[in-house]
Amino acid sequence: MPIPLEILAVERPKNTVVKKSGDRYLVIKRTCKRKNGKPYPVALGTIGEIVNGEYVQIREQPRKKLRDSIDIKDYGEVTLCDNAAKGLLQELADDFDIKTAKTLYTLALLRSSYIDIKNRDIQIAYETSFASEMYPGLAMSENSISNFLLKVGMEYRFIHQFMTKRVKKMTAENKKLVIDGMLKDNNSQTNSYSEFSRKGAKKGSKDDCLVYAYDPETKEPIAAKLYQGNMLDQRSVEDFVTSYNLSNCLMIADKGYFTVEVFNKLKQIEGLTYVVPIKNNSKLVKDSNIAGQIDSLLCYKDEVIFYKKVALGDGNFLYAYKDPKCAYEQEIGYVQHSQKRGTYTDKKHKDKLNEFGMIVFISKIDLDPLTIYEAYATRSEIEVMFSLYKSILDLDTVNVQGEYRLIATELINFLSVIITTRVRKVLSKTQVVVDVRKNGDVVKKEIDKIYSYRQVMHYLSKCKKVRIEENGEWMNNQKLKYISRLSEALGMGV
Repeated sequence: MPIPLEILAVERPKNTVVKKSGDRYLVIKRTCKRKNGKPYPVALGTIGEIVNGEYVQIREQPRKKLRDSIDIKDYGEVTLCDNAAKGLLQELADDFDIKTAKTLYTLALLRSSYIDIKNRDIQIAYETSFASEMYPGLAMSENSISNFLLKVGMEYRFIHQFMTKRVKKMTAENKKLVIDGMLKDNNSQTNSYSEFSRKGAKKGSKDDCLVYAYDPETKEPIAAKLYQGNMLDQRSVEDFVTSYNLSNCLMIADKGYFTVEVFNKLKQIEGLTYVVPIKNNSKLVKDSNIAGQIDSLLCYKDEVIFYKKVALGDGNFLYAYKDPKCAYEQEIGYVQHSQKRGTYTDKKHKDKLNEFGMIVFISKIDLDPLTIYEAYATRSEIEVMFSLYKSILDLDTVNVQGEYRLIATELINFLSVIITTRVRKVLSKTQVVVDVRKNGDVVKKEIDKIYSYRQVMHYLSKCKKVRIEENGEWMNNQKLKYISRLSEALGMGV
C-alpha cells in the first residue's frame, strides 16, 4: 500500500524516505552508490518516524552496525605459556608454512592454557584470550580446525621433518635419551591405529600406542610417533630408532623393548649406545650366572646397592644391581602371594632368592656401573611426563575421527606437552612473595612449592587485559594482592 500523501508532505531531513512498518511510518536515511556507472539507492538506517503529522527524531545518525569486538580478554594463562614456549614457533616455521606453524602453535598454546579444552570451544577461547592479539587472523572454528587437522595429517612429511630435526639437534650434543611408550584409549572405527593391546583386551577397550623420546636433562619430549595399539614394543622401538635416525646418544629404554634380534640390529648403528633392562629369567642372565655374583657395593646417594658387571662374548655387557631393602619387600610379597595360591615350596623359594631386588641391564658400552645405574634412574622422569599428559593436559582419550586428524592431533598434543613442561620448569625456578614480616623482611618460595599447576592457571585466569576505546590501548585489570604478586613474579606486570 502506498504511503499517504499527507505523511509524505511532513517536513523531514534531506536524503530520507518514508517506510511503513506496521502502524508506524519510519524515516530512513539513504544514500546512493554507483555500480557500473549507474547510481543505486542504499538505506543507511532509521533516524526517526512520523507521529501525529510531525517528524520525531530518534537519532541524529543511523545506528552503526556493531563490530564483533571483544574489549576484555584473558591474559594470564596464555601469556605464561607463550613466554615459556619461546622458540617453538620458529622450530615449526622451519618445516611448515608460517600460517600452518602459527595455527599449530596457537592450538597447542590454548590446550596448555585451558585444561581439557575441546575443539568446539577453541574458537571462543581464542577470541576471548590474548592469543588472538598475539597471533591474529587464524581460523579457529570447529569446522576450520577439522579441515586443518586433515590437511596437516595428510602432509605427514612435514611432521616427520620436524621430529627428525629435533632428534638430530639433541644427538649432536651426545645426550642421554629415554624412550618409552604409552597406551591411549582409542575406540574409533575410522582409523587403523585403534587395536586391542594386551592391556586393552582385559579392559575391553581398544588403544593406540604413543612412543616418546625424552631428554631427562631438559625434562621435555624430543620426538613422538603413533603406532597401532597391538604393535609389539620391540617392533615400535626398532621403527622409532631407524625412522628418526637416532645416533650419537645413549638410549635408555624399558624392559619390554628388549629382544636379541632387535638389539643386534641397533648394535650396528654407529654412535648409538643403549641401556635396557632384561628379564631376570632370561637365558642371558641364567647363562652368565650373574645373579649369584652381585657382591660389590655401589655408592649411589644414600642408598645401599650392590652390583656386578659381566662382559659377554658378543660385545655386550651385563650390569646387575641388587637393592637389599627392595629384595626383602619382594621376598615377603612372593611368599605371601604363593601361599595364598597354594603354590609355595621351599625349592621354588630358594631358586628365587637371588632374583629378589635384582635388576639386570644389557649395554654395548663398557662403562662404570655407577654411570649405568644413574642413567637408568633418569628414566622415571618420563613417567612424570606421561602423568602430565594424562592428568594435567587430560589428553588420554582419542576424540577425533580419521587417522589423518589423529596424526595431526598427536602433533599438537606433543607441542602442548613441550609447552607445559617448560611452564612447570618456570614455576620451579620462580619465587613469589608469600609474606612480608613486620620488620620488613620479605619471605619468598618457589611457585611450585605453593601452588599446583592447575591452581596457577586458575589464579592467572583472573589476569585480564581491558580497553575502553575502540582500537585503544590494552590495560591490566585490578587483581587481588596475591594474584598481583604471582603475575608480577612471572613477568606479566601487576
